[in-house]
Amino acid sequence: MATVDESGDKHQPGFGAALVNLLRAFVRACRGGVRRIGTWNRSRGAGESGLARLVEVHALQTAGDAFVTVALAGSLFFSVSPGTARSRIGLYLLIAMAPFAVVAPVLGPLLDRFRHGRRFALAATMVARATLALVIGHALAGKHLTTTEALALYPAALGVLVAQKTYTIVRSATVPRLLPSGLTLVQANSRMTIVGVFGPFAAALVAFILTKVGGHQFALRVGALVYATAAVFALRLPRRADGGPDVRAHEGRLRFASPLKLGQPDPVVAGVLRSAAALRWLGGFLLFYGAFVVQEHSIGGMPKAVSLSALAIGLGAGNFTGTVIGSRIVRFNATRLAVLLLLITALTTAFTALDFGLVTVFGVAVVSAGTSAIVKLGLDATIQQRVDDAVRTSTFARSETTMQLAWVVGGAVGILLPTRPIVGFSVATVGLAFALVVAIGTSRRSAGTA
Repeated sequence: MATVDESGDKHQPGFGAALVNLLRAFVRACRGGVRRIGTWNRSRGAGESGLARLVEVHALQTAGDAFVTVALAGSLFFSVSPGTARSRIGLYLLIAMAPFAVVAPVLGPLLDRFRHGRRFALAATMVARATLALVIGHALAGKHLTTTEALALYPAALGVLVAQKTYTIVRSATVPRLLPSGLTLVQANSRMTIVGVFGPFAAALVAFILTKVGGHQFALRVGALVYATAAVFALRLPRRADGGPDVRAHEGRLRFASPLKLGQPDPVVAGVLRSAAALRWLGGFLLFYGAFVVQEHSIGGMPKAVSLSALAIGLGAGNFTGTVIGSRIVRFNATRLAVLLLLITALTTAFTALDFGLVTVFGVAVVSAGTSAIVKLGLDATIQQRVDDAVRTSTFARSETTMQLAWVVGGAVGILLPTRPIVGFSVATVGLAFALVVAIGTSRRSAGTA
């Protein structure tokens, strides 16, 4: 309401009061959103079984990962010339790929031996990442990266990757132990993926602001605190997460196929894994090749920031959409679905190669991320259902190692190819076409033995 002073002039309410009211409305909306998210997370028995707490752990650790990613991306990769960025990314991919050759034969069996202490294993991965985040922050504190700092930075970044994968392996093997009767494995896995989309997005915005205000070291210190909080939440998971006779009886209802002998490869799991790895390969390819292409080639005369944003938003939107679609599919044949999704993705990359533009770049990002998310949900559920708990962790270790190596190889191909859209996306199409032929063969063999 307007006021009148002695001179008769009217004054509108102050800007400060309007800002305060706006902030209050924003806080109320946030509180309401948090309550609704909490209700959704605890729904259908997830609160009683402990799955909701595991989802909270997952949200916190993905937020911590976002802090590390923002700090590394802003300081090493995209703050320099494209040529320097290529060499740094190449070194990063090389270091990231090497140790995963021993993750499956060493880490998986080791975790299988300690499958009755998964709460502590989850917490240990958080503590390790918190410590390494502080090491990375110290290395990035200077204006220029010295040789000594590089020797500390890259192994620390590698350690974060290994801890991430270790967490993913243990978490995936723990989900069946906390599964409520009101959810399927695919639906439980999709909850993890959904918070894995929104958590890093919100945390990345906060990390970006903190980096601008206080620098990379300050942002990484906050990230270390987030990891530490996640470790406390992991230790507070229900005891059934560590296993026991009652948990083995609970898991007996999950298996839809006769269990194979321990250590015997499952052809269905192997087939779905190959399809998922092909789509993950495309994800690594698009992340790096796409970033370089849109920076060097103006799309419709638009600024580079717009093109990069279209790629990033498309990847995030596709991941979320694929997760939502996957969560609504209660039961499906994972091998047959992989054939359909590989076909759709290959057609999208072929169209992008022929007509490179803002719409096609956004479209290929959405489709590739969406199909990859759906197949990954099916892969995790297939392992959780078909593989015995005694070797489930090592199976997930092999699966995650394969997926990581596929992503790294895709990124390496992306930085080696010339930044001509028709060349890069044609290579992607050929790779997906080969994966499609293999998936069709797998689907026919599984149908013949059904």
